[in-house]
Amino acid sequence: MSQVEAHEHRPGEVMRYSTPAWFALLIIAAVTAAGCSRPDASSEGDAGGLVAAVASYDIVAGRPARFIVGLYTADQSQTLAYGTVSFSFTHLGDRDGSDAGGQPPVGPVDAVFLPIPGQDLDLGTSEPKMVAGSEATGVYAAPDVEFERAGFWEVTVIANVDHRTETTTGAFEVLATSDVPDVGELAPRTRQPLAGDPSVDPKAIDSRADANTPVPDPELHDITLADAIATARPAMVVVSTPTFCVSRFCGPITDSVHELALRYGDRMEFIHLEVWQDFEANQLNPAAAEWIAPTPETQGGEPWVFVIDAAGIIVQRFDNVASEAELLAAVEDSLGEADS
Repeated sequence: MSQVEAHEHRPGEVMRYSTPAWFALLIIAAVTAAGCSRPDASSEGDAGGLVAAVASYDIVAGRPARFIVGLYTADQSQTLAYGTVSFSFTHLGDRDGSDAGGQPPVGPVDAVFLPIPGQDLDLGTSEPKMVAGSEATGVYAAPDVEFERAGFWEVTVIANVDHRTETTTGAFEVLATSDVPDVGELAPRTRQPLAGDPSVDPKAIDSRADANTPVPDPELHDITLADAIATARPAMVVVSTPTFCVSRFCGPITDSVHELALRYGDRMEFIHLEVWQDFEANQLNPAAAEWIAPTPETQGGEPWVFVIDAAGIIVQRFDNVASEAELLAAVEDSLGEADS
């Protein structure tokens, strides 16, 4: 992650890994032209044509995981929301440009609309529809998608919108390995600075704080993660930067975790790790880096949410977007297991 990346963008903008020139051109083509078609007219160059932006951060070969895509018009005036769309996946080739099309396709699979937290939406709406971003914002998610081969892939999205079929594509990379902590692994025993530490800039505790503004959610900053794990209670960790967030999803997700802390904090630990130690100096917090950028090569995105069981093992994780329903279910699952 670099300071240069701290700009507004749509979910899934490719920013985390260097890519060969041929794939960079594919991505540009996917985002600008959208590969979109309608039965009644070609959408090439159509400002209202549908664009797919892959929003998943850490896609690793052989590892089933949730796959998320943001869908919006090419002129960015509207987003697709509600209902269900279809994903299917095609292998484009390896990193060196070889073996193009050599892997069987994956899918199709259903993907449901996943709203970012903090919205009052009627999720009973059964069909996808184009709306202003102020009405509904989110992504479409398909669970447990697995890619057997690393390299470059393309997702094809099919959506029925206003009695017509919209089709668009988005390119993305599947990694051979990743250093971002995953489900089934031991959670890093992180010792982050806590609220009120006089030796630390409050903004490095939570980017919304400063010398005159206290940390807004002290319940997320009153115990180190290492000590939380030592209590043998489940824990939920949000790694985010509400002020400097690239995806603009950090604030809502952090607020959702804070609300869960107020409800369940007597039975489970809830912790926020601020991404930036010094945003202007381009310095990551070492505590956050343990989770999203453990090596110089893994320049992780944000936000992330990790769920840890009483034994200190990661049992769930959510990249970029996590709905209130997903986070609540993760808490209830963790507490159910802890009580059993």
